[in-house]
Amino acid sequence: MNPITAIIDMFLFIPRKASRLFSSARGRRRDELLKDARLALENGAIILDVRTPEEYEEKHIQNSINIPVNLIEKRYEEISKNKEIIVYCRRGNRSHVAAMNLLEKGHTVYDVATQKEWERKI
Repeated sequence: MNPITAIIDMFLFIPRKASRLFSSARGRRRDELLKDARLALENGAIILDVRTPEEYEEKHIQNSINIPVNLIEKRYEEISKNKEIIVYCRRGNRSHVAAMNLLEKGHTVYDVATQKEWERKI
């Protein structure tokens, strides 16, 4: 498949759940998405840290699971198929890649981009 066609197909067929990605949100909408993610955690969602193990050891969100973005496919069986997923990384790039991957597999995903974003007050 042509790479351009693949990218277009990816964006045309992303489920509505993709609207929960922080990378495309601004201002007030971003606050709403963060509130939704925090509520999802209260309701049993898992937090997935997609940084390297070294970055995770340095600092991480309490109770998060560390699966580096490049290992998600290999370690996919460790991710609950019945729970919503909150993903984050250091800058938001890796969490976006992970979120898109998990969305394609049918998960409900909240990409909160970074730990700093997750911890900020609304």
